[in-house]
Amino acid sequence: MFENHQLDCLPQHQSIEFKPLANNALLHAQLSWLLFYVPLMAVLAAACFFNQNFASVAQTPLMIGLPVILVLSLIFNIISVRLKGVAVRNHDIAYQKGVIWQQVTILPLSRIQHTEIHRGPLERKLGLASLRLYSAGGMSADLNISGLSHTDCKDIRQFIQDYIQHKQAPEQLQNNQSVSAELTNE
Repeated sequence: MFENHQLDCLPQHQSIEFKPLANNALLHAQLSWLLFYVPLMAVLAAACFFNQNFASVAQTPLMIGLPVILVLSLIFNIISVRLKGVAVRNHDIAYQKGVIWQQVTILPLSRIQHTEIHRGPLERKLGLASLRLYSAGGMSADLNISGLSHTDCKDIRQFIQDYIQHKQAPEQLQNNQSVSAELTNE
């Protein structure tokens, strides 16, 4: 019989100790932003050089605005990377991110169906990797953790695979026993 009792006292949320991202994660974030801003500045400089009408109107705002935006972006990256963290616990993995809107995502290990490790050229050079975790029913990653060292990514992935194998082993044994019991009854 199904019963649904109201809880008088909610379970206490335990504090999670997040491990910071890899040391090179900040450098990766800064270089990624610079790889966006430097070509943008080059295109705007070329536009000013070849189009005098555009240059007369936009040159002063661009000379002031772009460096200010660049510096603010780099400062934002420092704060953002320092606030990110990951925690691998016995039955779940938690990821914290966000400067203004802070978010903590907790994904139970038992729900994970697939894991991927991604490394771009800049990440490979810096010894970093991104771990993508997929749960049942989703086409996109439920959790994407970038800025981890490649070793940490491999270790977390192995831990998840071991967890899933140990979880499935008793279920498979129970299924095999029930199948063999059905076969002997026939």
